[in-house]
Amino acid sequence: MDRYLFQVMAVGDGYGGLEHRSSTSLLCKRDDLPKFGEKEPGDGYRQFLGLASHEYFHLWNVKRIRPKRLMQADLTREVYTGLLWAFEGITSYYDDLMLVRAGLIKRERYLELLARTATRVMRTSGRRLQSVAESSFDAWTKFYKQDENAPNAIVSYYAKGALVALALDLTLRERCAGVCTLDHVMRALWQEHGRTDQGVGESELERMVEQVSGLDLKAFFDLAVRGTGDLPLQELLATVGVGYRLRPARDTADQGGYSKPAGGEAGAPRSVLGGRCQAADGGARVTHVFDAGAAQAAGVAAGDLIIAIDEIRVCAENIDDLIAALGPEERVSMHLFRRDELLCLDFQPRIAPKDTCDLWLLDGVGGPVRKRREAWLGAL
Repeated sequence: MDRYLFQVMAVGDGYGGLEHRSSTSLLCKRDDLPKFGEKEPGDGYRQFLGLASHEYFHLWNVKRIRPKRLMQADLTREVYTGLLWAFEGITSYYDDLMLVRAGLIKRERYLELLARTATRVMRTSGRRLQSVAESSFDAWTKFYKQDENAPNAIVSYYAKGALVALALDLTLRERCAGVCTLDHVMRALWQEHGRTDQGVGESELERMVEQVSGLDLKAFFDLAVRGTGDLPLQELLATVGVGYRLRPARDTADQGGYSKPAGGEAGAPRSVLGGRCQAADGGARVTHVFDAGAAQAAGVAAGDLIIAIDEIRVCAENIDDLIAALGPEERVSMHLFRRDELLCLDFQPRIAPKDTCDLWLLDGVGGPVRKRREAWLGAL
C-alpha cells in the first residue's frame, strides 16, 4: 500500500486492536503513552508498542496471507478453521520479537514478555485437554464464549500459538544451522499465498514448513499443534543461550519475567486457594476454581461468596494473604454463602504449583549458540 494508518484512541482505561488492510484501530490507556524524559519504555508503553506491532504484522499475516476457509466467508454465520493458532499465534510471537530486533526494547525486556506468555499458558490446565488446532476450530463456541470453567477446559491459540511459533522457529534454527528459520517460512508464504491472494489450506502451512526447511516435522506438529503435551521450551531456548525455569509464584502479582536464579532463593512454600476471586459486598466472590487445587478439593464452586477462613473475615484484598499464612497441612474452616445457603467447608491449602516462568540470558555462551542468539534477537 502507499500509506498505512495507525488510528489510536487513548482513553482512561482500555486496550485492544483491530487490523484492516492498510490501517489499524488501536485502543490504549493514556497512562500507557510515554512520559516526557523517559529513557526506556515502561510496562504500559511496551504493551502499546507490542499492540501496534501485532496489528501491523497482520498486514501480511491475516489480511493477505489468510486461511482459504475465510476467503469467501459467509459473514452471516461462523466460519471454522484449525489455523488460528498460526495466524494469531505466529503474529503474537513476532509482535514483541520485532520490537527487540528494531532496538525499541532491550533483550532482557523481550525475554520478560516472553516469560509472561509462558506463564499464562502454564497456568491454564486446559492446555492438557485441548490442542491449539482444536482451540482454533472451537474459537466461536469456546474461546469467545468462556465461562467459569474456561481455564480448566481450553487453551488460548494466541498465547500457546505464540509458544508453538517460538518452538518451531528455534527448532528450524538449530536443525537447519541457520539456513532456514520461521522468517524464511513466512517469506515463502507471502510469495506463494500473500502476493497471489491464494488462500492457505488447512494442511498447507505444515507442508510449506517442510518444503522450505527440507525437514520431516510431522512429530513436531503432532506434539505442538495437534497434541496437548507441554513444549520442550527449556531444551529449545538453551540452543540460543537462554535459561528457562518454572517456579511457584511469589504472590498474586507475580507473572514471571527476566530473572537469573540465585542460590538459596526458594524461600518457604506458599499456600494458595487454587482459584480466583473478585471483590464483592461481604466477602470474596469466587470466579474460577482450578482443577486439582485446594478450593476444588474442599468443594468450593464458582459463584460462592467466601466470608471467613479460620473464623477470620475475608475480602478479595486479604484472602490470598490469609491463606498464604497457613501451613500446607493445616485444616481450617471456610464459611461461604452459596446462593442464600451458609456452608462451612473443611479447607486444606495446597502449595503453589510451579507454573511461573523465568527466562534469562545465559552467561559464557559462544560459538554456534551465540551466533544463533544474535541471529534470532538481532545483533547488539
